[in-house]
Amino acid sequence: MERLQSIVCVVMLALLAPLEAATAVPGELAGRATSAAPDPGDIGVRLLEVSANRIDDPRARVYIVDHINPGTRITRRFEVSNTSNTARRFTLYPGAAEIVDNNFVAAANQNANELPEWITIDRSEVTVAAHDTAVVTATITIPPSASRGERYGAIWAQVASSTTGAEGNLQQIRRVGIRVYLDVGPGGDPRSDFTIEELVPGRTKDGLPVVSAKVKNTGERALDLSGKLQLAEGPDGISAGPFPVQIGTTVVPGGAADVEVLLGSKLPDGPWQATLNMESGRIHRTATAELTFPDKHGTWGMPANLAEHVPWRAIGIVAALVVAVLMLVFVRSRLRPLHQRVT
Repeated sequence: MERLQSIVCVVMLALLAPLEAATAVPGELAGRATSAAPDPGDIGVRLLEVSANRIDDPRARVYIVDHINPGTRITRRFEVSNTSNTARRFTLYPGAAEIVDNNFVAAANQNANELPEWITIDRSEVTVAAHDTAVVTATITIPPSASRGERYGAIWAQVASSTTGAEGNLQQIRRVGIRVYLDVGPGGDPRSDFTIEELVPGRTKDGLPVVSAKVKNTGERALDLSGKLQLAEGPDGISAGPFPVQIGTTVVPGGAADVEVLLGSKLPDGPWQATLNMESGRIHRTATAELTFPDKHGTWGMPANLAEHVPWRAIGIVAALVVAVLMLVFVRSRLRPLHQRVT
């Protein structure tokens, strides 16, 4: 399986695409790095369109995240880029994906679900000049008989090249892609939500302070987690952060994941007032707790007493609106009889 956030090939590749993977042919060569291979330059893909009802969803600006009713169709334009010094021929195709151990990965069977049948691309191949881009359109057509549920997949842009090594001619395959999270069913989009259930301070084997958070997906769609941790009210009143949550965690509905935040090496043990802000698309959750990091390397402390953030500001606004409406109804009810007597 290929993890879609990292690349291991004959040459180590670092691409900026939202979903990326590479393989070597033959497969036995995957993972062998060589400094003798020339730098192939970067290839990439970028989504150019988003559904009108998801303009405020950061995930939908990077991935195809949609809910579609059976019997309907959508199109999405995306850009294929080539930053190398030579023209590249891309092969474009859809493939199935799955979520395994909280990783979004390409399915071993490219046709493991219906997405490769439902997704068509207006060009199966495109040649992109050096330091240039090309725009391609993908169409997703849902048959009327499609069953309810969320499918995972990817739209791939693949480049093949040949190199000569000690073992002869090798073909190197590099590909980047756009994740697809497609929910199918009647009505509106199923609910997305999650809770932060635990914060645990610890130290790595190298002695770096780390915080582990357990996050549970309580909604009906997959989540891609990101976030930041802020430390305040530490020894002598110092603060630190924000520190980013390690990215790459995808959680299925009903599932849970432990996400980690690696902190700076010179932080005192504490105690600290920790505030963890987590998000997936438009869903934001906050938890606070008092943390003290253990002294011993490679150990974890006790789980902190966790208090999930209550959105008092939002509650206050809603309460004020309710009071204003009630006052208006009361005033109008008092004025109506007087108006009737005057006329």
